[in-house]
Amino acid sequence: MPTPDEVPTLDLGGEAAARRVGWGFISLYALAFISTSLVFLAPLLVSLALKINSLVGIERAPNSLSVVTGIGSLLAIVGNPFFGRMSDRTSSRLGMRRPWMVIGLVGGSLGLLVVALAPSIPVVLVGWCIAQLLFNALLAALVAVLPDQVPVPQRGLVAGVLGICVPVASVSGTFLVKLFTGNQLTMFLAPCAVGGLFILLFAVTLDDRRLARADKPA
Repeated sequence: MPTPDEVPTLDLGGEAAARRVGWGFISLYALAFISTSLVFLAPLLVSLALKINSLVGIERAPNSLSVVTGIGSLLAIVGNPFFGRMSDRTSSRLGMRRPWMVIGLVGGSLGLLVVALAPSIPVVLVGWCIAQLLFNALLAALVAVLPDQVPVPQRGLVAGVLGICVPVASVSGTFLVKLFTGNQLTMFLAPCAVGGLFILLFAVTLDDRRLARADKPA
């Protein structure tokens, strides 16, 4: 049995301390996470229901809304791990996560544009499915930044900061959408514009991991 002097200990200083992320990174990461939650939640909380109500009336709206959100949620269940795996295999010169953040933001915003301009429930469903798939590509890449960039001793702290982002996004998203009540196009796209600014800022400044083609997982 080793003596106390021989027992290995976990070194939380040295190399780990040298790799610590600063509050500048944490702040930008939290803003990007709030923004990603914002583009997801703002339509779900307010604007999607209002859009469907305007198309089919208040009596048929609950059934139509449940169909649209239910199918969208099923796609999200599949899309999130799929795009997470895709980002793990991405060997772009722009990095592993950054391309999917940009693709997810742009594609999801186009999906919401389809929803905002939709003349019928089937078109709303198509637009919402596009938005769910592509925003989940954004979310999967953003979540992967935590193990990519944050050293183990700080992951609890950063995860705790990210944990409060969803309720903050819920409140701010509802407030933002209500500022544009009466203009459905702006109600859908304003969260994308505001959130997209911080997401792109984080993507541009991120020192993203790069994967060599030879190191792609099977």
